Amino acid sequence: MLATFEKPMKKIINIYILKEMIPNFTTSLIVFTFLVLAGRILKLTEWMVNHGVSPSQVLLITLYTLPYVLFYTLPMATLLASLIAFSRLNEDNEIIALRSSGVSLYQIFPPVVIFSIISYLFASFIAIYLFPVGNHSMARLLFEVARSNTSIGIKQGIFNDSIPNIVLYANHISAHDQTMEGVFIFDERDPGLSNTIIARQGKISSNSKQMSINLHLTDGSIFMVSKDLDSSRKLQFNSYDLNIELSDIMNRFSSRMKRKKEMSIFELRRQLKKTEKGTGKHNKLAIELQRKFSIPFACLLLGLIGLPLGLMRRTKGRSWGVALSFAVFMIYYILLFVSDSLGEIGKINPVLAMWIPNMVLGAATFILIWRTARDI
Repeated sequence: MLATFEKPMKKIINIYILKEMIPNFTTSLIVFTFLVLAGRILKLTEWMVNHGVSPSQVLLITLYTLPYVLFYTLPMATLLASLIAFSRLNEDNEIIALRSSGVSLYQIFPPVVIFSIISYLFASFIAIYLFPVGNHSMARLLFEVARSNTSIGIKQGIFNDSIPNIVLYANHISAHDQTMEGVFIFDERDPGLSNTIIARQGKISSNSKQMSINLHLTDGSIFMVSKDLDSSRKLQFNSYDLNIELSDIMNRFSSRMKRKKEMSIFELRRQLKKTEKGTGKHNKLAIELQRKFSIPFACLLLGLIGLPLGLMRRTKGRSWGVALSFAVFMIYYILLFVSDSLGEIGKINPVLAMWIPNMVLGAATFILIWRTARDI
């Protein structure tokens, strides 16, 4: 009879704790995602106003950015949901009431484990499927934006600096075919040389395969001066092509244009087989592959560690819980950043690099749960 009574009681407790965690998780995820997107949206709005990017393109860019943003805000929201939920239960003496009823710490674990596993699966789905698709779609859309606005915000009669490290001036730009007359270009992309190009005519075209913009110049001269001013030379040309990468054009509002982020797991593994072990490229690919598994797994650990952290103190208000969540999250990402950097340069194994923060987090989770179960 007692066992029959305990089953519905456990179910009620599990549902109650889940109902406590889900609203905190939803609110946290929305707030964190909005805060991260806010800066990007401001930059996109500037492009919409100044460079003719349509509202529909801005909306699509925001949509394609979401997997990237959620990939990093999801672990934080999982931790905060768990920590605040148990902090509130602790503040209102509900944990004491459960303990008085014979419910141990380990008996209230199932809803936390279920919630953390769901968060882990969601993060894994984003990492494996949505993340590479979103990055690839973003790259394609940015190229379409550049190609549909091939003048890249360039206006005739003024010095244009919309392309990083390049200043471009044209006396006249044809609205019909984007042909420029009287072209002056100052190019500082080469770290050792400053190139000044003067051409009678120029025409902008796009290369969809290589995702670049090409400026074809005719009848002009190139003045090359070393950055230390020790040497210089002049070249005459009848025809000259100035290639501008998409990442250069869009660098001002898209800082994550890395091709490895567009790859699926299978593509990353295929590229790893083609690169030599120990090289910088191989290390970066290995780290990117492991990232797709390690950060989602962190959601599982962060959800679990929120339980003992929430029961550590009986402090009124949620500000302490939020502050503690940020502290744990910052420690985790500092470890992740350091491990990432050391893995890229080969100081530590790149496969191991992405899992070191999880090892530290897992050890801390185990110790805190053990101590909390012993103390309460």
